[in-house]
Amino acid sequence: MSDTKDRNSNCSSQIQQSESNGFETSEDALPLKNGKGQSQGQDNTNSVQVTLTNGTSLQQNGNVGNETPPSLQSSTNHTPNGNSAQIGANITDTGQPNNSASTNQHVVHVHVNPGETFSVRLGDQIQHIQGPATVRMVSNNGPPLPMPMQVPPGHMVQQIVDEHGILTHVILSPQPAVPGNPISGGPNSASQYYQAPYGPSYSPHQQFSSHHHAHPGQTVPPHLHSGVTQVQTPAGHTCSTHAPVHSPGPSPPMNAPDDRAARQRIRVKKKLERRRINEANTPRIGPSRPRRVNGDVHHPTMTCGGISPTENGPIDSEDDNTFMLQYLSNMPLPKVCDIETRSALIQVAAPEEDAEIDFDTTDIKYELLLSDKGREAKYKPVYSGDATEITLKDLKPATDYFLRVCTVLNDDLRGSLTEPITFRTASCEPDSPQPPKLVSRTKTSIMLKWNAAIENGSKISTYTLEYEQGDSFVEIYNGLQKQYRVSRLHPATRYTFRLAAINGIGKSEFSEPVSFYTSGTVPSQPDPPMLGSQFVYALTLSWIKRPNDDQFQLQMEDESSGHGFLSVYNGSSLSFTIRNLRRNTEYKYRLAAKNDEGQSKWSDVVCYRTLPEQPSVPAKPQVKGRLQSHSFRVTWDPPADEGGGRITRYILQLQLDDGNGNGYETVYEGLEREHLFEHLTPGHTYRVRVACYSSGGQSEFSEAAVVTTLPVVPGQCPSPKLQGKPKATSLHLRWSYPDDNGGAPVNCFAVQMISPDNTMREVYKGQDLDCIVAGLSPGRPYLIQVRAFNKIGAGPWSDSLEVISGAGVPDAPKSPSIVCKSPHSAIISWEEPFNNGAAITEYRLEWQHRTDQSDFFQLYAGPKTCYEAKGLIPASLYTLRVQAVNSAGAGQFSTHATCVTPPSSPSSVSTIKTTTTATSITMTWREPANNGAEIMGYNIDIGDKIINVDRVTEHVIDDLQPETVYRIKIQAVNEIGVGAFSSVAKVVTRSLPPSPPKLQCSMVGSNFLKLKWGDGRNPDSLSYTLEMEKPDNSFSTVYMGPAQTCKVNRLAELTPYNFHICASSVDGHGPYSEIYTFSTSKALPPVLKVPKVTSICLTGCVIEWQGCRSMGTDTIVYQLQMQCVNVPDSFYKQIYCGPNTFYTLDNLEPKTEYSVRVCAIRQGLTDEDNIAGVFSPGYTFCTQSPEPVKCVSNRTSETKVPVTKPLSDQQKAMIIVVFFVIISILIAFIIQKVIT
Repeated sequence: MSDTKDRNSNCSSQIQQSESNGFETSEDALPLKNGKGQSQGQDNTNSVQVTLTNGTSLQQNGNVGNETPPSLQSSTNHTPNGNSAQIGANITDTGQPNNSASTNQHVVHVHVNPGETFSVRLGDQIQHIQGPATVRMVSNNGPPLPMPMQVPPGHMVQQIVDEHGILTHVILSPQPAVPGNPISGGPNSASQYYQAPYGPSYSPHQQFSSHHHAHPGQTVPPHLHSGVTQVQTPAGHTCSTHAPVHSPGPSPPMNAPDDRAARQRIRVKKKLERRRINEANTPRIGPSRPRRVNGDVHHPTMTCGGISPTENGPIDSEDDNTFMLQYLSNMPLPKVCDIETRSALIQVAAPEEDAEIDFDTTDIKYELLLSDKGREAKYKPVYSGDATEITLKDLKPATDYFLRVCTVLNDDLRGSLTEPITFRTASCEPDSPQPPKLVSRTKTSIMLKWNAAIENGSKISTYTLEYEQGDSFVEIYNGLQKQYRVSRLHPATRYTFRLAAINGIGKSEFSEPVSFYTSGTVPSQPDPPMLGSQFVYALTLSWIKRPNDDQFQLQMEDESSGHGFLSVYNGSSLSFTIRNLRRNTEYKYRLAAKNDEGQSKWSDVVCYRTLPEQPSVPAKPQVKGRLQSHSFRVTWDPPADEGGGRITRYILQLQLDDGNGNGYETVYEGLEREHLFEHLTPGHTYRVRVACYSSGGQSEFSEAAVVTTLPVVPGQCPSPKLQGKPKATSLHLRWSYPDDNGGAPVNCFAVQMISPDNTMREVYKGQDLDCIVAGLSPGRPYLIQVRAFNKIGAGPWSDSLEVISGAGVPDAPKSPSIVCKSPHSAIISWEEPFNNGAAITEYRLEWQHRTDQSDFFQLYAGPKTCYEAKGLIPASLYTLRVQAVNSAGAGQFSTHATCVTPPSSPSSVSTIKTTTTATSITMTWREPANNGAEIMGYNIDIGDKIINVDRVTEHVIDDLQPETVYRIKIQAVNEIGVGAFSSVAKVVTRSLPPSPPKLQCSMVGSNFLKLKWGDGRNPDSLSYTLEMEKPDNSFSTVYMGPAQTCKVNRLAELTPYNFHICASSVDGHGPYSEIYTFSTSKALPPVLKVPKVTSICLTGCVIEWQGCRSMGTDTIVYQLQMQCVNVPDSFYKQIYCGPNTFYTLDNLEPKTEYSVRVCAIRQGLTDEDNIAGVFSPGYTFCTQSPEPVKCVSNRTSETKVPVTKPLSDQQKAMIIVVFFVIISILIAFIIQKVIT
């Protein structure tokens, strides 16, 4: 039997059982409660490979066969002690396809217990398999079905399908069983005992105890013992006789309430009872999935050892599913308890049981969905099963989670999700941090750094760094820094560190220990390099890294070159491949290790040899003989270089060059240098290449020879297809390439059309895959054919496509007629055009307001032929057009019709802006639309009167009352009439501005005047403006602000100045005051420098001082005063007053201290007008003692002319600096002029 359908309809399995007191299940044959049916003791099973004559392969841990064997028969063999052995054949369907086979393969494992024999019928032969063994059966024909098997007399078969779709067959020996308690495979699995009718009794040889393998967390079912006697079935009895079906129970009463809910409950109850009976009596194959036929749900009918679940039509309906969904959706909210840092216990409950439905809640599964992104975020499934208490593991600490649950029945009915419930995990100590990283190192210190650890809800307070000392770790750092320098270490020593983080909750686990070395000494001599891999032109060498090694240097010596050892590698890797070597040549190598301290001694010298070379590339294959459409012959020459060995075989590969990336396929291996390729595709290009083998290995493949078989004409094209709906005068056709292009590219297509009068014409010929056939008559039938061409010729015509052309669109209407009723409305009408075969259903009227606009806007759409347009703009140009629409589409637009609406009175003024003073209002507005007639003027209504103005947009209304409310509105006037008034503008005039204050001069100087006004208070927040008259008789502002004093600087002495002042407030500027005149005073002469005293002798000296410039027309004289310091209570006395800047003083006392000072006096016309300046600082000097010293001064003359003294060094240096500064300024000025 080659497919699943035959195995279901003609089952040849024979199930035999003997009369006994009962049965017990075999330990290795009983499936687990979760239905996976895994047997123990499989580690000791033998490898079994069974190959059937029809290509089926049965094996244990081997390759996959082709299909399920048609018949399997097991028999009972006696153990060495003469007793009958129990056969425990556990057949498990994994339901998963094998990776090495196609995706439709299904695998079934048959487990044979130790000491037992499993018999397999292969055609006419029977092969025996000794246990322990696992026989693997692979089917390519879909899911596993009931396995046709024969069992020894007195045995029985149990078929179990769990929730994962795994089918398990259990062959049980006869043992006592408790009546009415069949063994099941768990709440989610269906089991069926194959039990034949009563027959002659059979006594078993031996009884065996039962052992159940329970799933963790589930209870173990008790041992089954019964006194019921089993009967056997003759060996020749086939499985066409079905096992008896259990009664489904009493039918519901016929006089139940005739309402929808009651009928639904009855149907659901029946369905559940029948399903429960079906699960108890019928073997399930694969997952329990109902089959839907014409809207009704049926369960698949079993014909091999199965029971038909129903006989009178469907048992499911859409109403039943809806009722069950409502029941499943009525699920209470889950409960979350025992919330810890990384786990939480979820408690779920089934929906409340309905008294009208006898329903087993253990059939319900629960699906949990969890989200940590938010209530509305995406939820992820975390659990699916029948448990009511689920512990969620691997949660994140201090995280908000949202949970939703739904119920699932039989994997096909799924209730709605509950509302999300939220819970938050507790905070905990931080996660274990990453190990510290090395930043730098010296001989006595190591610098470490690390990254921040995950806080888990509590901020990290400190980090603890420890290092290994002996057998324990010692803390060396505790703080918040993420780096630390470990000092006082030993050179070239390994130190191991670990890190932990501490927050408010506790301390994290320590990180993985990490070791670092301090800088050390020069490495010792390393071992010679080791040979890793040998190649023809390369050698791979490797070496071992010691704790003190950082870098390595590898040197090679080629004796044929005579250059000695040369470096070929420098680095930290532990292996290196030396390339570009000669084949089959010996080379010498040595190795040295380096670190920061230096380089070690060279290692011992070692010698390694390269491998011989592979053969060279064979010659390119050549075509021999004549090319055919389906075959060609190639030949090739041997390689020029055999690589030092004999050619052992050639490999010939073929590749179809179709652009799909198909690889080469080996078609020939041998010593012959000629091959014939057959069964090829016409017109296809093939690539042929050859390689050879020798003792040196395989050569590279030769250059590929490109061979193209002869093409033929293309095949028949598929029938063309209509693209879109047919139009009245054209059709859009599309076609595709033929399945077979004959081996040559299709270069052309021809389309032929057969008209209703049976005339044929070619409507298109070209390379495109679509065309538009035009020039058709509306509503006519046409036949379309297409054929393809290649370089050989034309292929056959395709099947005909029959199509009927559609109706045409209406003609364009005549230009519409427009009659203006008023400046704001017009009536548009038009005539009905020809409809071209389809009634006109709609007219579309579009208009355009201005000619500078290119877009038309739809004004009306409907079946009428007239329309009244309202809301038009006066004196405006409108352009209109209309088109008709029928079932074929929209026709062309009519020619444009234009009209100009008559003019109208102006529009209302929209925007009015006002500026007020105490007695006037200044109004501005925007000119409104004139509506076709030029505006002549405006009417301004201020309440008690109307003011007529010309065509202006600004007007001032004078002679108004202060602090008065005025309501103003404006209307425009043209030759048509007056427009509408604008909205009322409410305006309030301001109060009168304040009066100017009295101006006074509080302080007079030679270059300034300090003015004052007011009494120092400013309760009304007034602002003052002070102005001064300029020489051109105009005034300029010198101060503006709230202060009441102002100092006017930079004035000339003895000069009168005119001022006036005004006050301003929020109501405006007040009037200016009268003009006030104030004059500045004379300036004092400047203070002179300290006088100099020269030519000091016993009784005299010369006093000099620096003069000052003249001030205006006044003369400057100098007053010199002297004071005797040694005389108590003395005061300065005038000794000189005149225009000179020096004075010779006589009649002084010897060895006496004197003090002199000088001031400038500005002389006026009278003595009262003289102004004396401030005296200079006093200069104190002492006359000489009465020793005989020649007096320098000449006593005969009171006044002496001073002698010119030579310049000092400082004065000369100052003159030179000033000179260079002036020269630099001149040069910079000249350069600037040149640049500009």
